[in-house]
Parts: sequence; structure tokens; C-alpha cells
Amino acid sequence: MKLWRVIAGVLAAGFVVAGVTPAWACACGGYLPDAQSQARAYGENALVQHAGGTEQITLSMSVHGASKKAAWIMPVPAAAKVDLADDNYLFYRLDQLTKPKRVVKKTYWPFRDLGLGRGRGDSAGAPAPGTGVSVKEQMTLGPFAVTRLGGTSGTAVTDWLRTNGYVVPSTLAANLTPYLTEKWEIVAVKLAPRKDGESLSGATPPLRLTFASDRIVYPMRLSKGATTTQTVTVYVAAEHRVDATKVPDADVTPELLFAGRVDTDMLPKPTDFLTAYTATYREPGKITDDFTFTQAANDDEYQRVTYVTKNEGFWSTVAVLVGLLLLLVGGALVLARVLARRAAAGVRK
Repeated sequence: MKLWRVIAGVLAAGFVVAGVTPAWACACGGYLPDAQSQARAYGENALVQHAGGTEQITLSMSVHGASKKAAWIMPVPAAAKVDLADDNYLFYRLDQLTKPKRVVKKTYWPFRDLGLGRGRGDSAGAPAPGTGVSVKEQMTLGPFAVTRLGGTSGTAVTDWLRTNGYVVPSTLAANLTPYLTEKWEIVAVKLAPRKDGESLSGATPPLRLTFASDRIVYPMRLSKGATTTQTVTVYVAAEHRVDATKVPDADVTPELLFAGRVDTDMLPKPTDFLTAYTATYREPGKITDDFTFTQAANDDEYQRVTYVTKNEGFWSTVAVLVGLLLLLVGGALVLARVLARRAAAGVRK
């Protein structure tokens, strides 16, 4: 599998690409394809691990179409270490780990397999001169050029982004301002292909950000500028089960997908209790907050259940048909005996 086809995990925070009308598509930031492409981000996954005052967010996003230029931004509450995760199948493995338990219900309805009946199942530096922006670190990670920024205002940061080749949505400065007021750091990432003409499609390699935090938070406020439906799945790995105590939109309740202690090399102790939530925001303009997770009152486990009806099929049909045949034959024999007795009685009279 080519690297560019594996590239769909990182840009979950917010891509900003040259030459297109802004159309935010990621939960914690925004994705924009280049002017010559029709690429759109359509899914986002995040693994949030927290223990001992340190949080680590690993991001993944799926892109439909292809883009030769892409970028994204993500705010974090403290100085972040940024690197690439070494497991390109991380979110597939998490999806398999948290999928519904399959429960089979048997049925012996004899004619189901003949088409006569149909059942149905139930159903995570120094300031740049005059800009008000401090460039704290610049690096290249795989196909990405990464810059860590601090800024005095949303306008200062968006001016810096625009000067450095980012196309900036008109809503970005206002949506960045609350984070900068709270002294958050901005991580800006651009696609930096090794070869001319290479493009982004499919899944991005997961990008990992590690920073100090006394709470479990997943940034979402930049998605306020989105113009399309946003769906995000957040896997929270911590010492205990967590509740979503603050949500991006008070009118949208996240769906609990899974809660349980897991035994996997992906989640070493003490972050081995996994809680997964998903939410869809059809009106992103109503987003006003980030996800904040806190320890739940207990570690009750939860797993969705999918009920599947399984018919015993052909042999149950044969058995019932044989039974019916025996009943008919038996009934015929009894009737014949009754008729024979009546006939004999009539003769004796």
C-alpha cells in the first residue's frame, strides 16, 4: 500500500489548502483541497491518551479525492511535541476493538430460506518581526512540514499563515482568538511531498501531539467555521472510564460506543481503560466548546450488541415437511380405519 493511500489520519484537526473557498471539514480545525482538486475530508478519528498530567492526541482523517496541496492547523493547551505515530492501522484496530458484540438468535421458521419470510436483525522561539507571532519550532515529519506557533491575536496568526502560503478562511481569526486568549499553542502542518506531482488521498499517516495537561481535552472550537456536517469519533484511553462533561454543542449528545479495560499493546498501562464516543454535528455553527472528559463515577463496562437472526435453514424445513407428511399419512390411516369400521358395521346390519 502506497504511503499516500495510507495518509488519512492526521488532518483531523484542520486542513487549510491553497486556492479554494474555505469549506471546513474536520472537527478540530479545517481541511481545504487545492483549487485543481475535488478532495474533501469526510471522516475523523482521534485517540486521546492521558496519564500523570500528560496528554497525547493521535489524529487520523480520511480524504475523498486527491489533493496536491494540503495543510491543517490545531490548537493545543501547552507546548507540544509533534511526531508521526508508528502504527498506520491504529484506528482500524481501535474500530475492531470497540465494534458491537455479535449475538446470534436462532430461528426454525421452515420457509424462511424459501423466500417466503424475511427477518431483520436489531440492531477517540523568537517573535517574527512585527507580526505578533512567535515561531517556536519548525520540522519535517514524513510528508508534512510542521510549525509550532504562538500569537498575540487571531489576526496576527492568520496574517502569518497567509504570508507563509496558507489560504485562510474568513472565520479563522475569530475562531482562533479564544484559544490564543487562553495562551494555547497553534500547530500548523502543510503537505510537503517528496516528489513533484504527488497528491493526498485516502488516509493520512497518524500524527501525534504530546503536551502537559491536567485535564483531558479534545479541541473542537475551530469547527464552528465548518460549512458541512462534521462527524468525529474520539477514543479516550485513561486510567478509568470517562464521561464527556463538556461537549462542543449542548444540543448534541455524544453516543457512547464502548467502555472497558483492554489488553492490547496499543494502550499500555495505566491508559488501558478505553472509552469511545462519536458525534455528528449537522449545524457546525452551533459549536461553542471543546470536548472535556473527566473520570466517571465507576468503571462500568459497556459494549454495543448487534443481534443477528440465524435460521437453521434447509434441515429445519425438511424436518417440518417430513413431520407434516407424517401427520397427513397418519391422519389418512386413521380416517381409513374409521371408514372401514363404519362399513363393516353397515354390513352386519
